[in-house]
This record gives sequence, C-alpha cells and structure tokens, in this order.
Amino acid sequence: MDKSSALEYINQMFPTEASLSGVEPLMQKIQSEIRRVDASILAAVRQQSNSGTKAKEELAAATNAVQELMYKIREIKTKAEQSETMVQEICRDIKKLDCAKRHITTTITALHRLTMLVSAVEQLQVMASKRQYKEAAAQLEAVNQLCSHFEAYRDVPKISELREKLKNIKKILKSHVYSDFTSLGTGKETEDEDLLQQLSDACLVVDALEPSVREELVKNFCSKELISYKQIFDGAELAKLDKTERRYAWIKRRLRSNEDTWKIFPPSWHVDYLLCIQFCKITR
Repeated sequence: MDKSSALEYINQMFPTEASLSGVEPLMQKIQSEIRRVDASILAAVRQQSNSGTKAKEELAAATNAVQELMYKIREIKTKAEQSETMVQEICRDIKKLDCAKRHITTTITALHRLTMLVSAVEQLQVMASKRQYKEAAAQLEAVNQLCSHFEAYRDVPKISELREKLKNIKKILKSHVYSDFTSLGTGKETEDEDLLQQLSDACLVVDALEPSVREELVKNFCSKELISYKQIFDGAELAKLDKTERRYAWIKRRLRSNEDTWKIFPPSWHVDYLLCIQFCKITR
C-alpha cells in the first residue's frame, strides 16, 4: 500500500494514546505471520526446485523414450522393406509359375481337342462313304465346332492337313447328296420309303454344309421340276394369252400331287415358295 494508506491503517489501529499499549502484541503477531509466510515461501521454493529437477529427469526420460521409439520405427521400416522385397520376389516366381500353368493348360486342352478333331474327321469320312447322312450331319456340326478352336493355328501343318481333308469330305458329301436328289421326281420316291428317308437325312447334311450348297440344291430342284412346264407350254396352242389360267392350274396340281413327297425338305428352306417364284419368272 502507499504511504497515506499506511498512515490511515495505523491511525485506525491506534486511534488513541491508550491504544498504543497494544503495539507490542501486534508486532509479535506480525513477526509470527512473517515467519510463517517465510516458511511457506521457503517450502514452496524447495518444492519448486525439486519439481524442476524431477521435470528435467522426466524430460530426459521422455527424450530417451522418443529416441528409442524412433530407432524401433526405423528398424520396423527396414524390416518392412526387406519383407516387401521378399514378397515381390515370391510373387515374381508365382507369376512365372502361373503363366507356365496357364500355357500348359491351354496346350493340354488344344491337344485334347486336336485328338477329338482327328477322330471326328476319320469317323465323318467313313459316314460319308457309307452315305450315313443323319449321323454325318451331327458329326459335321461337331467337326465344325472343333475347327473353330483352331482358327489361330491355320498355318500349322497338321491343322492345315486336317482342314484340307475336311474340305474333301464335304465335297464328297455334296456330290453324294446331289447324286441322290437326281432320283427325286422320277417316280421312284413314291414307291421307296427308304429313299425318302435318306433324302430327308441328306437335307440335314446340307444344312450342316455352307448355305451356298442348299441354295444351289434348291435352285437345281426347282429348275428340274419346271422342265416339263416349259415343254408343255412352249407349244403354239398353250402359249396363247387366253390359256394363262391353265398354267396356274398346272402349278397347283404339281404342288398338291407332290405335297407329301416334298415334306422331306425342312420348312425353313421354303422350297414350294421358291418354286412358285421361279415359276412366275418363267411365266412372265
């Protein structure tokens, strides 16, 4: 406090002369309080000193712990890098083995399919020579499917040889089918049920061959059927315009009379439809 406040405090404590007798006790009390405060300050200073020393020790311990932790982290990082290198080496070996396994599997599959293809082509050759059309049609579809797996190996001598052999077998089948269909329309088919069945089976082979074979066969059949039409209506009498209805009566009779026989053709071929179109072109 400032000087005036100290004076006011003293005057307040000792307002009269008689009250000065209490100065000594007050001084003792103040001295006692000063000693108590000094003791508290000394204890606080000592405690702070001890705390500072302890704090330094704890800081040093923490620093050492951090350094030890950093060392362990570096050690872990080094081991992790070593482990990563080891894993990469293992994976590299695994990739090589996996690639080798894939190639071996592909090779085994290709060899298995090649064996099946060789056997199927030989069986197809026997069926073609015996005119077993129904069996040959199913076998031909299987051979075509197997051949599709060897498109990338066309230049391999064995594959090239098989493809050439298959091409010749198809030519033989085509020749046999065309030859058998020449008997259609001669009247033999109405008496021979086996012939009709054989021709029906031959249609299955034609479907298994190229679409051009079917188109050529149907075209030749329609042309053959219309030969008699040309012969009948090329004469001077029936060629007149007022005889046109007789032309359409002829094609209707032809369709009705051969309806049962022409059932040998698959509906998807539309033989009667194509015959009528060719008839209309000739008539025009």
